[in-house]
Amino acid sequence: MKAFRRIAAAALLMLALGTLAILPSGAQTPTDPAGAVKKVKVGDNYFKPKKVTVLVGDTVKWKWVGTAIHDVVSGKENPEKFKSKKFASGKFKHVMVLPGAYKIVCTLHPGMDMKLTVTPAPPAPTTTLAPPAP
Repeated sequence: MKAFRRIAAAALLMLALGTLAILPSGAQTPTDPAGAVKKVKVGDNYFKPKKVTVLVGDTVKWKWVGTAIHDVVSGKENPEKFKSKKFASGKFKHVMVLPGAYKIVCTLHPGMDMKLTVTPAPPAPTTTLAPPAP
């Protein structure tokens, strides 16, 4: 019975270490989960930050901080189309599904735009356990 416990403990340790070893550089870890939220301020005639990069599955949340009426629109040239209502205060969020380069605009204010880059999520790590030695 002791030998079985040792083998089981060793197998679990190898599994844990193997999982850490195969994570690709830049892969998401439990402290950087898929489905993260990136916040953008919608001010009077600006988006801040003006350039944002997220992963597929992440949420972008725009929050109105100015006093003028604005909207958030992903136009027809973008991989994915979405738009908010026009308002002076509030929030709008969107989960990014398609990778690519986006130009986000306020249709009420020419020149009020931002760049959003959506990159594919890294593949989930897979592990294969070798059977315990006899």
